[in-house]
Amino acid sequence: MPSSILVSKLPGILNKNSIVVTVYSACELTKAFGCCLSPYRRSLPSPRRLGEFPLRTVLLKYVLLRTLLCLILGSLASLLDQGWWLFRGGNTNLAFAQYISASPLLDQAKLELEADNPAAAITTLETLIDSFPPPEILEEAYLLQATALKHDHQPTDALSVLKQLLEEFPYSRSSNSARVLMAELYIELQNYDPALDQLYQALDYATDFDLRRSIFQLIRQTELNNHNPLGAVKALLNEMSLVDQTERVELESLTQTLILQQLDEPALQELVEGYSSRYPGDIATIRLIELHTAHGDEVLAERDIRGFLKRFPNHPYAQTAMALLQSFISKIKFHSHILAAALPFSGPMKTYGTDSLNGIRLALEIGKEQWGLTSVGLVVKDTTALTAPLRVEIQQMLDEFRPLAVVGPLLSREIQGLGRLPDDYATPFITPSSTLLNVRQFGSFWFSTAMTSSVQAKRLVEYAVLKLGYHRFGIIYPQTAYGQEMADMFAKEVVHSGGEVIASEGYAEEQTDIGKQLRDLKEKDLAKYGTTETEKTRTGEDRTVYTPGLDAVFVPGQPVHLALIAAQLAFYDINVPILGGNSWHNPELFRWAKHDLDGHIFVDGFFPNSPDPNIQMFVQRYRNQFQKDPSLFAFQAYDATTMVMETIRQGAQSGQGVWDQLVRRSDLPALSGFASFSSAGILNRRLYLLQVKNKTFTQLN
Repeated sequence: MPSSILVSKLPGILNKNSIVVTVYSACELTKAFGCCLSPYRRSLPSPRRLGEFPLRTVLLKYVLLRTLLCLILGSLASLLDQGWWLFRGGNTNLAFAQYISASPLLDQAKLELEADNPAAAITTLETLIDSFPPPEILEEAYLLQATALKHDHQPTDALSVLKQLLEEFPYSRSSNSARVLMAELYIELQNYDPALDQLYQALDYATDFDLRRSIFQLIRQTELNNHNPLGAVKALLNEMSLVDQTERVELESLTQTLILQQLDEPALQELVEGYSSRYPGDIATIRLIELHTAHGDEVLAERDIRGFLKRFPNHPYAQTAMALLQSFISKIKFHSHILAAALPFSGPMKTYGTDSLNGIRLALEIGKEQWGLTSVGLVVKDTTALTAPLRVEIQQMLDEFRPLAVVGPLLSREIQGLGRLPDDYATPFITPSSTLLNVRQFGSFWFSTAMTSSVQAKRLVEYAVLKLGYHRFGIIYPQTAYGQEMADMFAKEVVHSGGEVIASEGYAEEQTDIGKQLRDLKEKDLAKYGTTETEKTRTGEDRTVYTPGLDAVFVPGQPVHLALIAAQLAFYDINVPILGGNSWHNPELFRWAKHDLDGHIFVDGFFPNSPDPNIQMFVQRYRNQFQKDPSLFAFQAYDATTMVMETIRQGAQSGQGVWDQLVRRSDLPALSGFASFSSAGILNRRLYLLQVKNKTFTQLN
């Protein structure tokens, strides 16, 4: 039992009829009377009542006793901080019992735990904690109590104690040990995510090499238990930096085993990305080559071999890789027709390059199945793994393989860098993503299957004018390159269609309040076609009602912009339909929107939920083969490849033959229907008119 203060009677305060009243521990007195001795003390239970004061004296006794005790305990603060107190009160009969020393109890609990008696240790530590020890003793007691509870198979209670320790002593010297112990308890409960969270937090503050290594070892095992071998590999790589050469060899062996036996293709790709030119990027690339070769996917194997040889030219595996590469090159050249792809497979554009390659591969596969084109080979050039300028490397590829056409590159600046190289080799280059309005400015052999701002604006205006009968438009656009271009193209198409742009207002991309722009739009509309009239409200007041002369407002911004603008349009009574571009096509739109967006219309080049059987075939085949949904990049690369395959089916035997058909034909097969290339080299194809309805997108055409 903790020490206590026995209050029997106080002359002049308690009358002779008072009986023994309340027994308080020292801690309980400080809580009851507000004398807080330390900010680190934990909350304590209510005092144990053994009797009651006479009712008429309760208030006076409380006030006087509180004052007296605050003075006494305040003067003894220095003694209390040393962990003991002893006071005799002469004739007052007020006694403070001996405070039990904290250290002996802590030592006793340690001995009990070492003797494999956690239950006794728990009891001892509870006594110690209830005795209100100094902070440095209390935090150690918490940690030891959690350890005892763990040994006593009470992980949930142990976690509660550790959480209290970290809450009361967030910067304690014991915090790292507490986090590691919490992680062990979570692991015991098979709750691996919070375990890893605690371990990574412990790493942030661990400076001792041995402690850091033990944490990395625990992370490694936890990641394996959590079915994340890549996380285990990363933990091993971190651990290697803390050991000598002998131990490093052992850890490298473990790492190699995990890479070769447990990592799947996405994990291997991530490892190659993070360690592109150093260990273990070499092992991961070798494993990818083996996987792709075993699966008969020679296109990806050839791509990875070229990347490996560029990054590790002196590697022991380089000779084997070179032999494999020569074998693949011979197989590619054996085909009667060769198609090339120039795409990025690392860096920020990696995802788009991979999606585009997937679209190309699927088109080749379907072309072989449906048209019997088994003689088409594919060579891949990684535009981000270069040892020479892109123009030089593409020229080398053209010299070596003489492809009939090249799908790529993705970026406008790459097209500008290659310039007239396609014309020099009479080889069509089809970019599936560059949004240049005129690729032919760089040469007549350039083509684009990308959906440009001009194509979007033309299709949207056609639908608005011819189908919906709209003629008067307002434009609210972000002052970015994309926003300005979309606004210009839309205005141009409106005028070309005989319509009128009442006003075009720009706003800063980070701007959230566009009230000024909307007021200006409203004023310009009122000066031409908008009207106002006055009506009576229910309270008899006059209210001005604005009727827009506008038929619609074009808002080409991102979904977050649309969400803000739609609400503000309604606030200014500009209640007209809103039109937009493919940037709207994002399910996040409904998370941001606080205003009803139903009925508003936008345009896009690809709609995976289209009932069109060609689209559904493509989406299903893509999902089955690549275990994910196709993107616009995959869709546009698929179309580019299918068109080249069609020209081969119709007899093209050279790049010039492919060019002839791409330029003159108006029935080129695209997934959305027959298509043709404009004089600017841009693909004219059917676009999808989509409408927002019930927090989803529906196809109108």
